[in-house]
Amino acid sequence: MDTFDSSYPTKAARHGVLFLKEGVLKITRTSYRDDFSPIDPNCSCHTCQTTSRAYLHHLFKAKEFTAHTLASIHNLHTMNQRMKDFRNNILANNI
Repeated sequence: MDTFDSSYPTKAARHGVLFLKEGVLKITRTSYRDDFSPIDPNCSCHTCQTTSRAYLHHLFKAKEFTAHTLASIHNLHTMNQRMKDFRNNILANNI
């Protein structure tokens, strides 16, 4: 469980799908147009620390490639954190 290789986090990001601990968030939905909260308030990635849901929604709607980069940063960080949690649980025998 030390490695993880998949194109899914970046592919999902290109379509506006952001990973959350409890599921996914589809940032292109109109409900996020005026939502100035972070993507995931519990996430420490660059995107969540610097970008609101409303701004990322705007970038996707304006077809800015920066949107894909910011969403990919978040999804990759979330997947790396998830893998780290899996490893720690296995090592601690908390399976």
